[in-house]
Amino acid sequence: MIQPTENVAGASAAPVAVTVPVVDRTNKRPITKDVLDVQDFNERIVGAYNDGSAEMGLPADHSTLRSLIPAGTGALRDFSYIAPEIPLLHSENCVACMDCVTECPDTAILGKAVPKAKLEAELAAIADPVEREHLAKQFAKTTKFWTTYEKKGKEPAYFGIFIDPTKCKGCAECVDACGNHGALTMLMKDTNILKTSQRTFNFYRKLPETPKEYINEKLLSDMMLAERSLLYVGGAGSCMGCGEGTALRMMLAATGFQYGKESVGIVNSTGCSTLRTSMR
Repeated sequence: MIQPTENVAGASAAPVAVTVPVVDRTNKRPITKDVLDVQDFNERIVGAYNDGSAEMGLPADHSTLRSLIPAGTGALRDFSYIAPEIPLLHSENCVACMDCVTECPDTAILGKAVPKAKLEAELAAIADPVEREHLAKQFAKTTKFWTTYEKKGKEPAYFGIFIDPTKCKGCAECVDACGNHGALTMLMKDTNILKTSQRTFNFYRKLPETPKEYINEKLLSDMMLAERSLLYVGGAGSCMGCGEGTALRMMLAATGFQYGKESVGIVNSTGCSTLRTSMR
């Protein structure tokens, strides 16, 4: 820092360099159990809300009293009982535009591009032919990930859309975003539909992350194929189809993709998102 000096007559003299000490604001205190026991919070407190016993049986908690809440607790919440409907994919109509994924306010619908050889090997390892056929139908040969790469002499990728039944609130924003493509419709839930949806989503989780060669880093839609962009975990206490959730997801996806999940934070003000956090 440079500051001017004055001589006895009040005239400015040559500037003199003044060293200003740099303040180290690094958090030196680790998040230990005496500060916040994350596992206990997730199991005891979030667990009580999930099983319905919180209101009558959960005692006051010292961490919550100090407003210490782990990030991403919404990931543990199950909304499968909320809405009567869930999206159904018609993969033959999917063009891999990813509009449904970017518009979803609850991270309940996700996409993945899987190289041809890898997906075919994973499917071949499934013993049940009915289950194998069902999972194969979740993928499409799209122009974006299949035809374009074939023309370039590169390995094409199958593209799939998957719905997480524990996070979907049945708002049908994805169906509206899909529009005339007709790749998504709403389906009435029952026990079998929920079980099938969960098995299908488990298969999505088992598959490897979309390889970087299939991701255009300049497109937000493609960014959401990368796991480092999925910082908004869903399970928030927001309303069905909440526009704020969609905006937060887009912002976090772009920031997380570019800078990593440890380089972004949100300071929240009063609102429905304070009720249960969905940010990692």
